[in-house]
Parts: sequence; structure tokens; C-alpha cells
Amino acid sequence: MASLVDWGLAERIATAAAGEGPSAMASAEVDLGGAWMRSCEAVVDYTRLTPAGPVPEAEWVSRREWARINLASMREMVAAVEGRVGGSLAPGRAGQALDAVGGRAFAIQIGGLLGLASRRVLGQYEMSLLGDERRPRLIFVGPNIDSAASDLGGAPGDVLEWVALHEVTHAVHFTSVPWLGDHLGELARTLLEDTPLSLEGSELLGGARQALSDPRSWINEIRGADPVSLLAPPQAREAIASVQATMALVEGYAEHVMDAAATELGPRVRTLRAGMERRRENRGPLARTLAWLLGLEMKLRQYRDGKQFADEVVAAEGIGGLNLAWDGPDALPTLAEIAAADEWMRRVGAPAAA
Repeated sequence: MASLVDWGLAERIATAAAGEGPSAMASAEVDLGGAWMRSCEAVVDYTRLTPAGPVPEAEWVSRREWARINLASMREMVAAVEGRVGGSLAPGRAGQALDAVGGRAFAIQIGGLLGLASRRVLGQYEMSLLGDERRPRLIFVGPNIDSAASDLGGAPGDVLEWVALHEVTHAVHFTSVPWLGDHLGELARTLLEDTPLSLEGSELLGGARQALSDPRSWINEIRGADPVSLLAPPQAREAIASVQATMALVEGYAEHVMDAAATELGPRVRTLRAGMERRRENRGPLARTLAWLLGLEMKLRQYRDGKQFADEVVAAEGIGGLNLAWDGPDALPTLAEIAAADEWMRRVGAPAAA
């Protein structure tokens, strides 16, 4: 069968939306290698995590390169779904036509999303969750860090140092806790391989009944969720909740560390943090709606809620208490515990909550 996505079209759209541009930052004084080395030392010293292997070295990528890298990741995930389809969505020439139209439609959505995201993302620890042979990479989009510096009210070099702490935390984290990537990969496989590809009419009817019988709670559910969660069948929601809780912790851990370990930046961290929060909040209604539809709003909540969880646990128990989460999958907080850190500390036996 033809691919569910016209990947050539997706790449053309993504790279066109990303635009031309360099990979490194404009300032010749910025030293990515030095920022990487300082971040590795600061993160390991603060978190007390011990990498089981080498941490990937930092590298500059252009917006177009970032889009291509993430297209490869999305292609890996879509391949898992394609294996389940196993043939055309409909027989004969009509089915082939539907496949072609669908492939172009998905390409427009994926390419457009990645093209737009490529103009805002600052850095990324990129790794395969589904067993692909691609090596992990630690990548930074120089032009976006340059433009973010004015938004955050900081010097470009300071912004790079701060963002590097966040991304290096991810790299150190996944290198030090090998089971974590495997766990997220298993959750991803559950969603991609075991979840029904369509909703039954009865499930859609049930949602309509809820909206009519209790519209206020239905509206609140929409505001507090993302499209994937709302459209997912019941059997997939547990895995989705586990992914969201784990990613909230992973992102919150890095958000906490990038502030706590930034000793060289001193009080400038407060200025950068305030600027980052403004940057995340200062979006118009259309941008907010698009972010919700694309699932980006959930990402921002993961940063905020996960950081609050991490801050509360560290304030009560220190970084060692927060690191109890890495003892194994059963020690990870649930979504409910992300919102109630004391309940998680009580469950895992943190002394302050005992």
C-alpha cells in the first residue's frame, strides 16, 4: 500500500515554512561546546545522576535541519500504524485515490506543524523511542535562540547557557536512567499498535450525551485536555495518561534543574524565567487555538505542572527525594500525583511525607 503520509510533500512544506537561515547563532562570541561542557558538569553535580554512557555532544542545526530530523521521528511512529493497516483503506482504484488524497492531507498537516514549530524551538534532545538505530542527538537552533534573547530580556550567551542546561538535563537523564526510554517506548507502542484506528459510533454518541446532559463539565474537560485524549477510545486513555504524567515529570525535572543548577548565571536566571513565561503566555487567540489543536498546549502544561511538582518535592526532600521517581516505572507519579506532590511522596516513602 501507499504510505499514509506523502513524506516528500511533508518535507517540502516543512522546509518551506521553516525558511532559509543559518544553524549557528549570529554572535561569534557564543561557544556551544563550552556551554555543553559547563552544562554537563553542572547537571551531573546538581542531580547526582551518573550517565551510563557518553552524553551526546551539542550541535547546531538550522530550522530546516530541525524539521527534517523530526520528520524522521514522525515517520518512525507512522510506520507502526501503517503496519496495522496492512492494505488500502478501500479496494480498487477508488481506494488508491483515497490513499493518495489522505497521504497529501496528512503531509500538509505534519509538514505545516513542523515548519511552524521549527521557527520557535530552541533546543532538543532527540532520541528514538521505537527501537530505531538513530543515535541520540543534542541539537540547538541558533537563529531561534537569537530571536528568543530579545523576548526573554537576556544576552544571547546567557540564553544559550540556560537552554543548554534544560536539554543537557534530558541527555544526562535518559543516559543515566536507561529504563526510562524503554518505558516510554512501550507506552508509545501500546498507543500506536494496540489502539483501535477508529471510534465506534456508540463512543461518539456517548460523548454527545455527556455534552447535552452536563455541558459545563464537558466544556471543562475540553479546556483541560488535548485533542488526542478527547478522541481516544477508553482503552487508550490509560496509556495516554501515563505518557502525559511521565512527560510532565521529565519536562518538569529539566525545568527545575535549568533554574537550580544555573549558578553561573546568578540572579539573571530570574529575568530569563520571567521572560520565558511571558513568551509562552503572549500568544493571540488564533495561536492558542492552533496550539490546542496541535497538542502544543499540553506541552506547555507539562512544563508548568511538572516544574511545580519538581519544585515542591525538592523543597521538601531535596533532589534525592525527587530522584526516587527513577527507581522504576512503578515509582513514576500519576497525573493525579503530578497535581498533588505530597501524595506521591507519601506513596514512595519520602521521609518528609511519612
